[in-house]
Amino acid sequence: MKKLGIVTASLPFAAQSHANIFDIFGGGDEEKASEEVIFARTPLTASKSTMGTNLELTPEIKVLSYNNFYEFGTGKGDPVRNSQSFSVNPWTLEVTGLVNKPLKLGYEDLIKRFPLEDRYYRMRCVEAWSMNIPWVGFSLAALLKEADPLGSAKYVAFETLYDPEQMVGQRSRMAGGGIDYPYVEGLRLDEA
Repeated sequence: MKKLGIVTASLPFAAQSHANIFDIFGGGDEEKASEEVIFARTPLTASKSTMGTNLELTPEIKVLSYNNFYEFGTGKGDPVRNSQSFSVNPWTLEVTGLVNKPLKLGYEDLIKRFPLEDRYYRMRCVEAWSMNIPWVGFSLAALLKEADPLGSAKYVAFETLYDPEQMVGQRSRMAGGGIDYPYVEGLRLDEA
């Protein structure tokens, strides 16, 4: 896939959720989970979007403590437990391949270069559960426009960070849900 298009390494943006009382999972685990959630976060400045503003948000504790990030383990609570000391700085995002202007940007570069938007999304999992979550970031199309893809580019490939020291699920295929890391996903350039 890398030979057919553009390759990017992903960089997450964390932002504080503005959770409501909506609770699609029942109760009972909030106290245990809230003791585990000790993330130090820096607020991001983002423009408000109208996207998803009609959604009632899932409580932040549910968003943080019930999810799938196999890089941190296969249990729903593994990511919150195993990512507490995860460092995103220094970290770079690279756009290479069939582009006129390859990019290599650090976390601070991304925040300065692209205007951040605050959106709400209904995230649906293939396991038949969903959450209404806040998202702070910028459009992939804006990033790709800066890289100026060649006319022959057809796909965008996303490759995760490979760091088994920080991401315990990457230490073995068994611990990481049977996935061969680094994980690569893609989409057509016209979908980006």
